[in-house]
Amino acid sequence: MTEMAAQDEIVRDDANELLNASVSYGKRMLRKYGEFGPFGFRLNEDGQAVMEPIAQHQMPADAALLHDLLRQQLTERAQRGKLPGAALASNVTMAQPSSEGYCDAIMVEIEHRKGYVIKAFVPYKITGGQFFGFFPRVVRFGSIRTQPAVAQLFTF
Repeated sequence: MTEMAAQDEIVRDDANELLNASVSYGKRMLRKYGEFGPFGFRLNEDGQAVMEPIAQHQMPADAALLHDLLRQQLTERAQRGKLPGAALASNVTMAQPSSEGYCDAIMVEIEHRKGYVIKAFVPYKITGGQFFGFFPRVVRFGSIRTQPAVAQLFTF
């Protein structure tokens, strides 16, 4: 395996680590609350995905402001060279339903310092959760869709 191929494999593994952590956390929040606000994960120096804490004591109630705050924090970490990769996740409604007919999705924006940037959409549908929570919420995922994205964290 060439050095370039080995680097590409490491970047893909890092991106998958971030995607899996984001989808797993999103699913837990959807099962528990039926929704979630924006959240972020970053890679630590060992390549493990860890949740990005909010530096402010008062989190903004507006999802767009919270998303911007997380992006700003991650950008500052990237500029200091303390960020191998990161993911920002949001709860979105897709313009076109998935092949399964799902309109809601977990959107995960993944960036790696090696230049890898992608947006992944993981469509989902929630069933259950009625009768005061007696019937638990079940989250079903559809087929993941990806598209190229524009770097925002590693633009220096």
